[in-house]
Amino acid sequence: MKDKCLEKKNMSIVQSKFGDLLQAYGFSRTKPTFYTRLYDDRIEFIHLHKFRSDSSFRVYSGIRFLFDGLDFVALNGIQANGYKNEYPIHYNFRFHNDIETTTRCANQILLFVENEALPWFTYWRNEDSLLNQQNSPLRVELFSIYKLFQAENQESFLDLISQSKKLLGIKE
Repeated sequence: MKDKCLEKKNMSIVQSKFGDLLQAYGFSRTKPTFYTRLYDDRIEFIHLHKFRSDSSFRVYSGIRFLFDGLDFVALNGIQANGYKNEYPIHYNFRFHNDIETTTRCANQILLFVENEALPWFTYWRNEDSLLNQQNSPLRVELFSIYKLFQAENQESFLDLISQSKKLLGIKE
């Protein structure tokens, strides 16, 4: 029991340190495991998932379009778990019961965000890529809504915008 309490405390330390580091990129911690930044048509997010069986994280990045009607946050971006990586750098998202590994873990998560997630977010800000790439985070059924959202007054989307913000913990 004591080990689990210490693990939870150290998990919180990693999340807090990571949140502090991520502020330089315009992200805010809006839920315990979600870090977000808001744009006119979307919310870019980083989500930290702590594995139950281990003192380590899986890191997700994703985009929630403000006009999306899903009642959950789709994890539609890239991810890494620190074990098996498809990236040039081997990221280590493990931590132990000491301050050095919690700091290293937070820094490694930030390194993943800097090297992988931020360029991924930038790529999907290009409308041509967003609408024409097969692996786009914008679901095909939202293409026409995206075009309406870009062209019209957003007042007709206020309920969807509010829902999207609420799902990711962004206060209005």
